Amino acid sequence: MSEQNVLEAILEELRRQRIPDALWSTKEIGTYFGVTAKRATYITNLHTFPDPVHAPDIGRRWIPDEVRDWAKRNRQPKRRAA
Repeated sequence: MSEQNVLEAILEELRRQRIPDALWSTKEIGTYFGVTAKRATYITNLHTFPDPVHAPDIGRRWIPDEVRDWAKRNRQPKRRAA
């Protein structure tokens, strides 16, 4: 097993051990970004967005630190009025 595969396996195990309440839903991601639920769903489906943790009985959830890190890397400048 390569070093990269070992690191990915460790990360996946850590994700599985997270308490679902500590994870963000699409609704919470929308609140964080200040966008609608529809826009939050669009954002979470971007190929660059962090992979979700699939929590039993509650669906897809995201690790808040990963979402914040993604937001920092992908922040777009605010548009200025002309």
